[in-house]
Amino acid sequence: MKENNYCNDANRPANKNTKIISVIVVVAITITLGIGLSLTPTAMIRAQMDKAIIMHFHPHLNLMIDGKPVTVPSQIGIDPSLWKDHSLDQYGMQAMANGMSGMAQLHTHDATGTIHVESSIIRNYTLGEFLHIWGGLDTSGKTVKATIDGKPVSDYRATILRDGEHINLQVGK
Repeated sequence: MKENNYCNDANRPANKNTKIISVIVVVAITITLGIGLSLTPTAMIRAQMDKAIIMHFHPHLNLMIDGKPVTVPSQIGIDPSLWKDHSLDQYGMQAMANGMSGMAQLHTHDATGTIHVESSIIRNYTLGEFLHIWGGLDTSGKTVKATIDGKPVSDYRATILRDGEHINLQVGK
């Protein structure tokens, strides 16, 4: 009687177990890769950050200069030309090795006037700090009237930013 080691009944369970284990490993790798590839860019950034963002909210800024509405620019605190003050950078999002730029803890993503407050520490941030980061609002020699949610504010630069508040600045001669 001729023996064939490859077709021997004693080897069949081992071959079957090997196939099952191989399928499980392939499925696990596929699931892991699928989850990794499905992460949003924001989730990927957060996963790579040295310090997690623990504070995140959105006040809104409307700006009038000489009686005319002015758009608050997109990318303040992100675009280097709209990021003049770096004194608070340690609390913002650091640049990533994958080429994604960092962001100041006070920044804009679009031109709607929404200020994003995203910080790695809990602290009060002021409108003055946002304006310093931007560096694009010249108020020297001008009168500035400010309201927050319709109520007058005397020292707009010291105003603490809060979620959902509406800040109106009127800059004029």
